[in-house]
Amino acid sequence: MTTITPDLAHSPGPLNQPGDNYLTHTRGIKSWLLTLDHKRIGVMYLCSVLTMFFVAGILAMLMRTQLLLPTGALFTTQAEYHHYDQLFTLHGAIMVFLVQ
Repeated sequence: MTTITPDLAHSPGPLNQPGDNYLTHTRGIKSWLLTLDHKRIGVMYLCSVLTMFFVAGILAMLMRTQLLLPTGALFTTQAEYHHYDQLFTLHGAIMVFLVQ
């Protein structure tokens, strides 16, 4: 079993400063995008999944709006029906691959 001497436990180091943590260690968008810190990667993952969840939710609401009327509420002509198909496919792809 090892013991830590009081001199080593409270020695000033680059990460032992009171206001320094994984969110404020280095600042800027480049430090976030090129990080190897698992905490920052987890925060970025949660933000991207939540964003994609809301995007897919908006697409789902657009699909429900289209199906509100028998003739279609958003895309009313035969030429515009392929937009609904694209909306449906994009919603499915986002939910399957980007919201895990």
